[in-house]
Formats: sequence, structure tokens, C-alpha cells
Amino acid sequence: MGHINFDKGNKKKSAFNGFYLALAICLVAVGGVAVTTFISAMRGVETDKKGKSENPAVATTNPTKPVGQVVTNIPDDRTSTPKSTATSVSTSTTAARADLFILPLTNQVIRAYSNSKPVFSPTMNDWRVHNGVDFAGSTNQTVKALADGTIASISKDTIWGDVVLIDHGYGIQSRYCGVNTSLKKGAKVKVGDEIGKITVIPCETSDPPHLHLEIMVNNEYVNPIEAIGREVKYSAQTTSSGTTKK
Repeated sequence: MGHINFDKGNKKKSAFNGFYLALAICLVAVGGVAVTTFISAMRGVETDKKGKSENPAVATTNPTKPVGQVVTNIPDDRTSTPKSTATSVSTSTTAARADLFILPLTNQVIRAYSNSKPVFSPTMNDWRVHNGVDFAGSTNQTVKALADGTIASISKDTIWGDVVLIDHGYGIQSRYCGVNTSLKKGAKVKVGDEIGKITVIPCETSDPPHLHLEIMVNNEYVNPIEAIGREVKYSAQTTSSGTTKK
């Protein structure tokens, strides 16, 4: 009898099993890599979330506003690059801001901004909103530009007398009532430049000579004292809210 070779079937079966074993190993390897990648990615997401939740102030909290910062927030291109120390940064910023706005007359306020609340007017003998601040002065005293700008208009008003309007850009305008000027419309002025002399304000003649100053931001009145950011003194009869003491 011839010899029956059983190895042929076994060899085919062995090769067949080897192929699927190799395929299974590949699938396991690919699956392992995918699982490892997925886990690593999830850990990265969790770490990112954890970092944000543990320190939310970094992303959501604004730094503390410096003392004396003006409410208009005008970009100050003249601020020099701060040095590495915190003290140098503070000094540089304060100096630049101080050069940006000044008081146009004295630092003595005889009538404050009323913040849309009616206050009594001794001259007009009625209650009305006081949209500006009255700085004490004397007749013919020099009035200065509170910031750089352009003379937008010069007029004479039956209520407010001689009026000078300066456009400072960025939507900011300052209005000086009771100021006679020799400047012309369109003239450029720098902070501290003389713009005129104190005259008379018809609707406030019961008060001593003074400058009535108004500041508007995007055509809305704001408190000039807060806008300028300089310290002032209120007269004995005037409070910072614009009311008169009894």
C-alpha cells in the first residue's frame, strides 16, 4: 500500500491558522494603539478642563483698575514701555495719565455735577439739572485746555454766555461756558494751552465768577471730575453729589 501523506492537510490547516493568528495579533495591536491614543486624548482634555476650573480668575477676572484711572479710557500712545519692576510700571502709567488731562482752572468746585438730578438754581430760582462742574475763578482769569484737541465751535449763548467747544477725539468733547476766546474754529490746542478768559454766565450770575465745564462722551454727559481724574476741593456749601448744604 502506498503511504498516505497526512501532512498536506495539516500544512494547509497550519498555514490557515497562522494567517488568522497573525491577523488577530494585528487587530489587537491596532486596537491597543487606538485605545492608548483615545485615553491620552481624554487625559489631555481632562487636564485642560481641570486647569481652567481650578484657576478661572486667569481667564475671566480683569486686573484691578489703577487708582485715579479716568472714566473715558482714552488710549494713551505716549505711555513709554514699562520696565520689569512693578514700581516702574506704576510710575510710568501715572505720569502719562497725569499729562493727558489737567484741571482747566482752579481745583475749587463751587457747584458739582448733579448726575441727571435737578438741583436748585439761585439765579434762575428753579430746579434744574446741572450737567457740568463750576470751578471757582476770577474775571479775566486764564482758562486752559484740559486735553489735546481741536476747537469745534465758538458761540455766544443767551443762557451760558461765551461758549468754547473742544473736540478731543475718541467721541470726547469738552464745553467751556463763560469763556471769551480769540481762537478760531479748527485751531489745534495742546493740553494746558490757554483757550480764553473768564467772563459772565447769564444763568449763574448769582454765583461768584467761575468756569462752567461740561464733558460729553459719545454725546452723553459724564462727570467732569471723574473724567479728568484729578483731586478737587468742594466749597463749604457744595457736596460732591451736586446738592447745596443747608
